[in-house]
Amino acid sequence: MSINKFTKNILLTAFILFPFSVYAQSHSLKEEATHVVAAAEIAPQYEIDQAHTKVSFEVAHLVVSSVTGEFKKFKGSFKFNPEDYSQTQLDASTEATSVDTGVKKRDDHLRSTDFFDAKKFPAMTFKSSSAKKTGDKTFDLVGDITIRGVTKPVTFKVTYKGEIKMKGQVTQAFKGVAEINRKDFGVNFQNIVEATPAVGDTVTITITAEGVRKLK
Repeated sequence: MSINKFTKNILLTAFILFPFSVYAQSHSLKEEATHVVAAAEIAPQYEIDQAHTKVSFEVAHLVVSSVTGEFKKFKGSFKFNPEDYSQTQLDASTEATSVDTGVKKRDDHLRSTDFFDAKKFPAMTFKSSSAKKTGDKTFDLVGDITIRGVTKPVTFKVTYKGEIKMKGQVTQAFKGVAEINRKDFGVNFQNIVEATPAVGDTVTITITAEGVRKLK
């Protein structure tokens, strides 16, 4: 075979295969772009299920014991992707007047100016700013908590409990725990009591929550 004929055959083969090569590369790039877009999708939004969520707290009492309570009225929503905890966002609030420790006299005192001053500051809020994975089913949720008009940073240690799909909706479940110092928020009261170990400074907040969204 002459060199000219050999060269012509190579050029002809290249001419025939070139469109297929371009298509393959283009198709591959499109698939990669699709995966990138999918990974960057914003986590879906869920509404807090009030019937299956509990916002509770615990504080030391007389050193050897503790008082526990909860807030009966709250609301909020969050964004969550079980494949990427860093996308988690939470915006929630509780009503200070809904505090319930099981003792009316104590609850009335907690609503007073000595503690929550519920008339002046009816809501306590939390808004997250970032989330960082710490384990297969755990992550730190960092944000700002506001009590009595004072805002401070706080970190919730969150455990992801799992996902359930049924009856046309998706449910996500969590447990989060954080600690705050009540005095950082101006929750001080009678000096004679503050001088004794009647009530501890550290308050442990525990939230067991479920969030739901409708399936399309």
